[in-house]
Amino acid sequence: MMGKPAARITDMHICPETTGTVPHVGGPIIKGSDNVFINGLPAARIGDNLICHGPMDIIAAGSPTVLINGKPAARMGDQTAHGGVIIKGSSNVIIGDGGNFGNNIIGTPCPKKAASSGAPFYDPS
Repeated sequence: MMGKPAARITDMHICPETTGTVPHVGGPIIKGSDNVFINGLPAARIGDNLICHGPMDIIAAGSPTVLINGKPAARMGDQTAHGGVIIKGSSNVIIGDGGNFGNNIIGTPCPKKAASSGAPFYDPS
């Protein structure tokens, strides 16, 4: 499983949008968590604001498995509402795309059949 660098305030994004003939260009993340810090900077999440040389942009994508204050954590490579992308993140905090929680045997044929039969998994007698 590959991860992506965690995004924080001051990390930059690029933006492909234009207002008329003026490109938005992009800019830094300006809002993040009030109580979760990555390398001393507030962690960025879906819904946090980014400066854009046009209307304000927001983070639109994040980790499907890592939540910060109930919101998906933003990472380098995640998209913004204007169709841009976060281009910088922490050099030493990596957030993955998914994970294997436990041994993932629930739903496999043998444990599922045993559970539905009512048979005990351990019988000390």
